[in-house]
Amino acid sequence: MKTFFYPESMVVVGVSLTKINLGKIILLNNIQQGYTGKLFGVSTQEGQIEGVPIYKDILDLPEVPDVAIIITPAKTVPEQIEKCGKKGIQHVVIESGGFSEYSQSEHSLEQQVLAIANKYGIKIIGPNCIGTINFEKKMFMPFAFFRKDLVAGEVSMISQSGGVGNTYLHALPENHIFINKFVSIGNKLMLDEVDFLHYFVNHDDNTRIIICYLEGFNRGREFFDIARASEKPIIVHKSNRSPLSAKIAQSHTTALSASDAVVDAAFAQAGVIRAEDEEEVILAVKAMQLPPMKGRNVAVLSRSGGHAVISADACAKYNFNLITFPESYINTIRNLYKTRVISHQNPLDLGEIFDYTIFGKIVEQTIKLDEVDGILFNHLYQSEYEAGMSRTFLDTVERLVREYNKPVMVAMISDAKEMLDINMNHPMPIFNTPYNAAHALAISADYYQKKAMRSNRGIIDTTMMNSVKTQIPYFDTIGKENREPLLHESIQFCQRVGVPIVNGILVQSAEEIEKTEFQFPVAAKIVSPDAIHKTEVEGVKLNINTKEELKDVFDDMRKSLYDYNPNAVFSGVYVHTMAPGGTEFFVGAKKDPVFGPIVLAGLGGIYIELFKDVSIRLAPVTKAEALEMIRELKAARLFEGFRGKEPLDANAFSDVIVTLSHAIASIEEISDIECNPVMVYSHGCMAVDARIFLQKQKVASPTSW
Repeated sequence: MKTFFYPESMVVVGVSLTKINLGKIILLNNIQQGYTGKLFGVSTQEGQIEGVPIYKDILDLPEVPDVAIIITPAKTVPEQIEKCGKKGIQHVVIESGGFSEYSQSEHSLEQQVLAIANKYGIKIIGPNCIGTINFEKKMFMPFAFFRKDLVAGEVSMISQSGGVGNTYLHALPENHIFINKFVSIGNKLMLDEVDFLHYFVNHDDNTRIIICYLEGFNRGREFFDIARASEKPIIVHKSNRSPLSAKIAQSHTTALSASDAVVDAAFAQAGVIRAEDEEEVILAVKAMQLPPMKGRNVAVLSRSGGHAVISADACAKYNFNLITFPESYINTIRNLYKTRVISHQNPLDLGEIFDYTIFGKIVEQTIKLDEVDGILFNHLYQSEYEAGMSRTFLDTVERLVREYNKPVMVAMISDAKEMLDINMNHPMPIFNTPYNAAHALAISADYYQKKAMRSNRGIIDTTMMNSVKTQIPYFDTIGKENREPLLHESIQFCQRVGVPIVNGILVQSAEEIEKTEFQFPVAAKIVSPDAIHKTEVEGVKLNINTKEELKDVFDDMRKSLYDYNPNAVFSGVYVHTMAPGGTEFFVGAKKDPVFGPIVLAGLGGIYIELFKDVSIRLAPVTKAEALEMIRELKAARLFEGFRGKEPLDANAFSDVIVTLSHAIASIEEISDIECNPVMVYSHGCMAVDARIFLQKQKVASPTSW
């Protein structure tokens, strides 16, 4: 991987000697930027471009370059890759378009390229990309000219789109965010975001912050594993957020685990910062350049009373606490400046002060407070008179931030020309509005919290994993019969792995009902492979009190099933003693096509897909993660006690989450498993239904979405 960023020599295949074309731009860019490695070109004729030798064929090159950049028509690329292989070139960037991004029929062209690359052991970036940049080495592969004054920073970027990547290449330096390395991965024929994330996280000491623009994942689980172990902040702008498909889901779990919801869950669990757009990416990078916000206690200092009010609203939006200043602090502030009108409260209105040295002293007295985790400072000024003093003030704030290791988000509010100059040229990160400053504080606080939770994740219960694995033979017979587990089989499996669930009996005739002893009242549920959603066929009946009533229910359910589907298979009715009434939740788990095993929990029963109050994690989860999932729910207040009712048993419910997460992660045969509803009580819980679906075949390599 390092060779793609530190090549000592490069050849550009597809340059023109007679006119400016994309290949020629790549050569000229490197010449003008001062790249110190050797450069070669390949064209239809021999010659020179500003001293760079141009040859007619890759095989004519006088030496083997470290990297070949190919930018010729797509149909010519396989031939050029073959020549690279024969020449011994091991690293190739295909910038040409016209492959699978253009037409599905061009997959065959990509497969030709891949086969040739594998034959020669060539590593490929692209196709349909703009390659890599190393600002340290002044090495540029994109076919666009760049400013000569760009400096190397500590931020590196992976972009699936060359166009979006190019936008960031311009926008970041305009905000005094300097890039170290950049890679555009295009169609990801061979190398993808996982390969470069691994490199930036584990092998590049010059990268401190990582930005990704991604439209889909090839290997979501591997991305997650690298991100979760990273000490470097990872900020991802993930687009393409629509559901994978509109097909009817076979289970609630599938319906609720649309691709983007799983991405959100994986990012939260791994401590990845998700950004909605370019502006939020920039806010996040600025937040990561400052010390972490270790709590949610904020002090607002403002040169404008109106902006102080706006800041208070912004802090409320992001769930910050505006601390009450201690009396000792108030006394200190009173000694710094005299005020007749404005009270000393939080937000602190500094509108009467015009001495810039006092601003710095107030910031220091505020940042010293143990109660304060971070500061939002609104700095309104007229650049015509205060530009120099404002820069000196920012220098002071920057020093205090380093000294006290707490963030100060400064909202600089002045004329547009002044704001642009400060944004581009001052090293202290600044923000344009109080809301942006509060948003940056929130990004920092959330990242710090998620990273702490990630570090305290705990150890996966291998004993439980192994115990669950012993149930694999349970599905052998079912799999051989090429069917899904029936209701009673799903319930029996849940019993075996330790889920508290109703215990009943399958009855297949009125005679069996007559011979069996029941503890009334009972519930009856239809058992049929053709009745996935039992309520659709009137297949659930509660509070049955006699055998005669139960026999009537049995007959009614069978008739209702055949009315619904004359060819349906009726396997009987599952009868169990009624579980005590409780609050209905659900737990589900499934194999996601990109991220692998996941677990979901939320408000259950018949309204599960209406309210969609659900929390998701990649499985398996620890007890701590399961409890955090419960705290994320809108219904979390029910576990604390609500309107005089006793708190629900979060501990018992979390055990069900943990157990099913281990089941989906341990048993390859299961594709989906769901307990809905799970009745949660003030003490304990009880699942009253279960469904399991099996893999039709082993999970193939996940496709991108």
